[in-house]
Amino acid sequence: MRFIHIADVHLGRRPDFSFPWGEAREQELWKTFAAVVDECRNRDVDLLLIAGDLFDAPPAVEELNRANEILANAAPTQVVLISGDQDFVKPGSAYDEYTWASNVHFLKDPDESSVYLEGLDATVHGMSYQRPIAAERCLEAIQPDFDCEYRILLAHGGDQKHMPFTPAVLEKAGFDYVALGHEHTHRFLGKGHMAYAGSLEPLKKEELGKHGYIFGEITEDRSRAVFVPFALREYTTLKVRVSADILQEQLQERLKAVMERQGSQHIYLITLDGKHELRQPFDTESLLALGNVVEVNDRTVPDYDLVGLLDSHKDDVVGMYMEELLKRPSDPKVQRALYCGLDALLFQEEPK
Repeated sequence: MRFIHIADVHLGRRPDFSFPWGEAREQELWKTFAAVVDECRNRDVDLLLIAGDLFDAPPAVEELNRANEILANAAPTQVVLISGDQDFVKPGSAYDEYTWASNVHFLKDPDESSVYLEGLDATVHGMSYQRPIAAERCLEAIQPDFDCEYRILLAHGGDQKHMPFTPAVLEKAGFDYVALGHEHTHRFLGKGHMAYAGSLEPLKKEELGKHGYIFGEITEDRSRAVFVPFALREYTTLKVRVSADILQEQLQERLKAVMERQGSQHIYLITLDGKHELRQPFDTESLLALGNVVEVNDRTVPDYDLVGLLDSHKDDVVGMYMEELLKRPSDPKVQRALYCGLDALLFQEEPK
């Protein structure tokens, strides 16, 4: 049996909403979701597992209709999903009495429930959130159905406020695969048949690196799963070391060339290290306008000759200030204070 495992799609969210590309990203979440459904047909996938937070909040009927129409296109692939802590099943929600496509199975009960997929001889177990917090260790009590060929657990959580569990306990329960959601970075646990898929698209600047889905196959004697990068974009760091003789225009051209080479669709966090000309720091606002730049961290320092300064000011307040702060050369905050203080001491305005 072949499966695709996704989680934390967060349909309805608009990542980076305050940036020019924010509006496009809201629709990109839907686009990537639909593309994964196409992958189910392209790869002859038997089962699509959605491990919670398909939506960014309890969905409206219109959102359910749009998602349901996409999932119906996965047929004959069977789809099993649960709600997470963000798209929980609140009282009177649009989930109530909603009719899903015939190939879509929503395990919405507050207690453990399951669906037996006759054509696959597989049972998928899981439970949905009824509120944003679920601190009970309920997942460890779920027992797999050993009367079928394949047994899968669909779960969302793992921390103390969201269905906490001990990985070793779930691993010993006897499931062929445990599909997890809630963490937005993909990772495999235990012997590899238990995994967080991570968010399908990265949703904030802290979610660096590749995002996508997990593709797996379960046979009579083993199960295997691999992560497949699939997101349209990724947040990536761009670290540049500069010298005081580089001009602002040269720095901008250098950064633009690197971003075009690595992919102009990606979203960049730029860090500048090195030195800048005295009293002429780089214009970070102009760097934000170079493309999809979400943050510029300027760690450059003025191009002071510290040895020469210390020698020429050894008997005055500048020298005493330098000697004190140079005692802790590895502390970045102290070093920043050193350069800010030198600017203030050496370039004092003459009193009027």
